[in-house]
Amino acid sequence: MESFDCSDDTVNLEREHLDIAIRYVPPDGDVPSGEWLVDYEIFPVCSPRLARDRARPLRTPADLAHHVLLDFERIAFGRPWHDWEHWFDAMKIRKVKPADTLRFSHYDQVIQAAIEGSGVAIGKRPHLTRHLRDGILRAPLGRDSVANLGSFYIVVAPGVAD
Repeated sequence: MESFDCSDDTVNLEREHLDIAIRYVPPDGDVPSGEWLVDYEIFPVCSPRLARDRARPLRTPADLAHHVLLDFERIAFGRPWHDWEHWFDAMKIRKVKPADTLRFSHYDQVIQAAIEGSGVAIGKRPHLTRHLRDGILRAPLGRDSVANLGSFYIVVAPGVAD
């Protein structure tokens, strides 16, 4: 019988009788004895229509002041987590005062609002790779706006067959 445990908690694989885990490790964290899977990158994203808006261009982080920021907020690792706060901190730039902010408790709601043109969200790679490839969302500030928040690793419990 197969089962999955989806949790942000770092569990002991042997004690919990789990074979494999995908572990997030922040940039300054201890790398587990596992195999690197993918980097976790964040960056501003918006609808193609909003990216083309000539009245309110999106070319630099300062331009975000003229837009609604769509923010995902939750409790992570025992403290409040706000996507925009982490992006500004990771980029080492001063936060801008946006035209407005809409806050959501689920990331899929944030992304749907961005797709519909309601504002600018924080995109996450690998989560939005397909949306970007298919042109559903754009990263208007380009490669210079990408912040690395760590990596994901695959960790296999000791004694599990290949």
